[in-house]
Amino acid sequence: MAALSPRLDNSHAGQGVTAFDGKHVIVEGVLLGRSYMKAEGQRLELQVEQVYSNGTLFAVDGVLLLTIAKGQGRWLSGDRIRCPAKIHIPRLLGLPGEFDYRRYLALRGVQATAWVHDADGVVLMRGAAVTSWRRWIDALALCSQEFIKKSIPVPDQRSIVLALATGGQQEVSPALTAAYSRAGVSHILSVSGFRVGVVVAVWVLCLRWLLLRWEWLALRIDVRRTALLSALPLMLLYLVFTGGAPATARSVLMLSAVVLAIWSEQEIDSLDALLLAAFCLLVADPGVLFDLSFQLSFLALWGLLVLTPLLVAPFDRFTVRGWQRTLLLFCAASIAAVLSTMAPVLDSFHQVSFTGILANLVVVPLLGYGATVLATAAVPLQFWLAPVASFLLTVSGWLVEISNRFICWISQLPVLQIFSVGPVDLFATVALLALLSFVRSGRVKGISVSLLVIGVMLVHLWPDAIPDGKMRITFLSVGQGDAALITLADGRTLLVDGGGYLRDSGKDFGERYLVPALHRLKVKRIDLMILTHPHPDHLGGLPAVAEQFRVREFWQGTSVGSSDNYQRLIGALNSQNTTLRVVKKGDRVQLGKELLLSVLSPMDAAGAEEGDNDDSLVLHLQQSGFSALFMGDAGFPVEDMLLHDGIGEITLLKVGHHGSRYATSERFLARIKPRVAVISVGAGNTFGLPTEETIGRIRQQRAELYRTDQQGTILFETNGIEFSVAPRKNESALTAAVRHFVLTASNLLR
Repeated sequence: MAALSPRLDNSHAGQGVTAFDGKHVIVEGVLLGRSYMKAEGQRLELQVEQVYSNGTLFAVDGVLLLTIAKGQGRWLSGDRIRCPAKIHIPRLLGLPGEFDYRRYLALRGVQATAWVHDADGVVLMRGAAVTSWRRWIDALALCSQEFIKKSIPVPDQRSIVLALATGGQQEVSPALTAAYSRAGVSHILSVSGFRVGVVVAVWVLCLRWLLLRWEWLALRIDVRRTALLSALPLMLLYLVFTGGAPATARSVLMLSAVVLAIWSEQEIDSLDALLLAAFCLLVADPGVLFDLSFQLSFLALWGLLVLTPLLVAPFDRFTVRGWQRTLLLFCAASIAAVLSTMAPVLDSFHQVSFTGILANLVVVPLLGYGATVLATAAVPLQFWLAPVASFLLTVSGWLVEISNRFICWISQLPVLQIFSVGPVDLFATVALLALLSFVRSGRVKGISVSLLVIGVMLVHLWPDAIPDGKMRITFLSVGQGDAALITLADGRTLLVDGGGYLRDSGKDFGERYLVPALHRLKVKRIDLMILTHPHPDHLGGLPAVAEQFRVREFWQGTSVGSSDNYQRLIGALNSQNTTLRVVKKGDRVQLGKELLLSVLSPMDAAGAEEGDNDDSLVLHLQQSGFSALFMGDAGFPVEDMLLHDGIGEITLLKVGHHGSRYATSERFLARIKPRVAVISVGAGNTFGLPTEETIGRIRQQRAELYRTDQQGTILFETNGIEFSVAPRKNESALTAAVRHFVLTASNLLR
C-alpha cells in the first residue's frame, strides 16, 4: 500500500466520510465491533479517523459500513486497520415500497458504505490499546467458530450448529434458510428468548445439582438463590458472545427481571417484564423500533403471553394433565406466535406458514433443547476437553441433519399467501393485543375487539377504487436496468423485463427491490412476463418474481440465456406450468378491444447465446389513437429496419439502450415523432448514460423527456386517446394507511 502523505488537512473533519462519496480512497480507523459474514462478504463497522485521497491526508470523523468481498480477516473490536475502499452513500432508486437503507444505516450511526475487493488489502496497523472484556469475548467467539468448522465437515450441519452455538447465520445456505422460513421455524436459528431461556435453565439446574453435592457449602448458602443469581452474568456473557442482537437483548433484559424477582421472592407480571425490556431497548437505541427482528420477537412474545391463555381456556373444562397438557400448551403457544406475527410477516414476506405448528413439535426438541444445549456446552469444553467437545458437536450435527431433512420435506407443503396486508393490519394487530392486555372489563373488551375486527374486514373487502377504463404503464426505477409494468384497464398485468445487477453481487435484485415494488403496486399475478433479452440488467429481478407470483405466460426472443439466473427463471416458470413462447418479428396478440401488442424485432433467426443488444425484443403496443414503442437495448441497425418497414408516429417511446449514443438516431426520431420519451437509467452510472447527444436529439423533437435516475418511477396513464405522465409519488406507510381509510369511507358513503 502506498505510503501516506505527511501533509494533514483538517478541512473535512466536520463533514465526515460523506465528503468522499464515489471516490476511491484509503481509509484508516478503529473497528467498533465484531465483524460478521454475509452473502456479499465480510462486514464490519469502522470509525474512520483519516482518509488519504489525491496525495493528501484528511482528518475526518464518521462511521463506515465496510464490506470485504473476498477473504476473511480475524480483526477484533478496537483494532486499527487501513485499507483501500470506494466510499458510497446509499441512495433510493425511487421504487414503490423501497426499503430506505440510508435511513436504516443512519439510525445505527453509519454515514456511508464502502467496498473492499480482498481482505489481503487490509492492513492491521495495531491492536487495541486496551484489552477489553468484549474484545476477549469476540476472540472467544472467533475461536469457537473455527473449532466448530473443524469438528463438523458437512456444510448444512455446520451452518446450523454455528447459528445455534454462536448466533452467526452467515453460512446457512439460501436454500436452507428459505426451507426453514417456509416451514415456519426460522425463529429457531435466531438467538431468541427461548434459546436464552433454555441455556440459562440448563446452567441453573446443573449448578444447583453440583452445589447440592458439596454438603459443607450447601449448609451455608441458599443454593437455589445462588444458582439463580449466577444466571445474570451468564446471560450478559451469552448476549455479547452471540453478537448482541436486539431480540437477544430483549430476552436477556426480560429474563433478568424475572430472575431478580424470583431471587428477591417478589411477584412479577410477565407482561410488565416484556414492556420493561422493550422500554430499555428503545431508550438505549430508538432505531431498534424499525428493526424487523425486534418487531417480530416482541409481538411473538406478547402474543404468547396474551393469546396462549385464551386458546387453552376452552379445554379447562376437560381434565387434561401430564404430557397431554404439555402438548396442548405447546400447540397453543405455536398458534399464538403465528397469529401475533402474521401481519408483519405477510407485510414483509407475503407468505406465512401454519406448518410451523407441526414443525415445532419436531424441531424444538431436536434443535431447541438438543443441539443448542450440546453445541453451547462444547464452547467452554473445547479448551479443556477438546475430544469431548468435538463429540458433542458431532452429535449436534446428527440432530441438525434429522431436522434439516424434516424441514426440507415439510417446507413443500402449501403456505398462506396474501398480498394486501399493510399498515392497517399492523395497527390492528397491536391494537388487538393492547385491548386484550390492558382492558379489564370483559364487556368493553368484547365490544372493542368486535369493532376492530369488523373495521379491518371492511377495509379489505371494499375495493380500493372503481375501474376508470385507463391503461397504466409504470416505468420502474430499477437503477441501471429496465423494468416496466403494464396494467390493463381490466386489471391484467404485463411485466416487461425485471432490472438487475450488472455484476454478480451475491444479492437478489428481485427479492430486494422488484418483488416489494410489485406488492406495493398491489400486483397479485403476472398475466404476461416478457424478457426482451437475457442480459443481467433486464433479467436479474425476474426469477424472484416467478417464484412469488403466478405467471400465466412468458415471452422471450431468440437469444437464449445460459446464466444461473436464467436457469432459475425457467425452472420457476416450469414448476408452475407457465406457457413459454419464443416470439419473433410478426407475432402479435390481441389484449382487448382495439388493444394490440406486436413484436417488431428480431427476425426469425437463432441468436447467439446470451445475444447482443440488437437481439432485444422490440414491442409495439397500440390502442385507438395511442401507441407505445419499447426498444429494449436495440440500437441503430434495428431502428433502420423499423424505418424500412414503415413504422409510423407513436405516443410513447421507451428509449433504447438507456440513452446510449448508439441508439435513438435523429432520423428515427423524426419518423416516429414521440410525444413522450422515457429513459430507464441508473443515477451516477459509470457508463455516462444517457449521453448528451441522445438527450439533445430527443429535445430537438420537442418530446417530453422523463428519466428514472432523476425522477424515480414514472407513471403513464391513457384511455386510448388522452394521456397523462408524471413521476409516481412514493407514500409512507402511514400516508398509505390514511389514504386507504379515507377512500374506504368515501366508498361506503356512496
